[in-house]
Amino acid sequence: MSLTPDHFDSQSAELLRSGRPVLAGISGGRDSMALLSLLSGMEGCRVIACHVHHGLRLEADEEAQFVREYAASTGVPCVWRRADVAGMARVQGISTEEAARKTRQNLFLEWAAEYPGALVALAHHRNDQQETALLHLCRGASGIHGMSPVSIWENGLTVVRPLLNFSRKEITAYLEEKNIPWREDASNQSTEYTRNALRHHIIPHLDKIFRRDTSLSFSRACRIENQIRTALAQALEAMDLTDPQGRLYLPGVNSLPQELKQCAVHHYLRQQSIPDLTEAAVLRVMKILDAGGPSRTSLPGGKIAVRKEKRLFVKDAPPQINKGEPRPADTTGGI
Repeated sequence: MSLTPDHFDSQSAELLRSGRPVLAGISGGRDSMALLSLLSGMEGCRVIACHVHHGLRLEADEEAQFVREYAASTGVPCVWRRADVAGMARVQGISTEEAARKTRQNLFLEWAAEYPGALVALAHHRNDQQETALLHLCRGASGIHGMSPVSIWENGLTVVRPLLNFSRKEITAYLEEKNIPWREDASNQSTEYTRNALRHHIIPHLDKIFRRDTSLSFSRACRIENQIRTALAQALEAMDLTDPQGRLYLPGVNSLPQELKQCAVHHYLRQQSIPDLTEAAVLRVMKILDAGGPSRTSLPGGKIAVRKEKRLFVKDAPPQINKGEPRPADTTGGI
């Protein structure tokens, strides 16, 4: 498939052409440079290149300069910020990856204040989708669930992923054809990280066994799963199970059949943007729904679920609890 805005999914394309400012996450890597090129040439798209210097690698200074200079050469406005991700991880007792994700989302929210009505564009592609789905499946997090072309972050920002239909090979071919430079992150080759191990070891074997590009099958499965999840979410929303403060109303939840009750809790926790949400975490929360049991339990990402006054809600864990939280090695697709 030709890598052009004409082949973006219709929902992403409509948002990108709406005239709203588009804050594009640009790391300087292959995928984000293709995204920047495509958006800068897209009619009606007001793109701003946004770069986060995480302060974690020696190459980060060079990458930040590369993004700034390339954006300037193409006439695209650029904003960037250096962040102390390692410091946040230490203070909050969370993984470096989770601290980086929080940092990026916080910075995008700050930049959005400078560009009213802005939305965020990220460069996740079809192979990222496959890796994310496999991570979720193997962790028991949420079946084959992947990323949506359009979603809403916890901070309220609309996020579009217009490259989800395209493969890494198609993106590379586009950059080479257009003679667009990019920077390689050496850490992407390290199989110490679960996502990289899937990319370099597991997925090539799947492709060999089935004699085809299995990312296409995962992409279709994720689309179907997203449709089912959307329908279920709409049904749960129609049940009006939350109070005006956004807390889960337990008398209503406890009146549901067991399977639907667990779906309602899972849906609520996903709305709270709990990272790496596993079935085990959902089941722990299920155990605190009854008044006779414990009233709180830990969650990934430095959060706790609390039952109080017939309500369930999620809040930040105190520091001493934070330090004992699981520290996942990977996020679901970067920003």
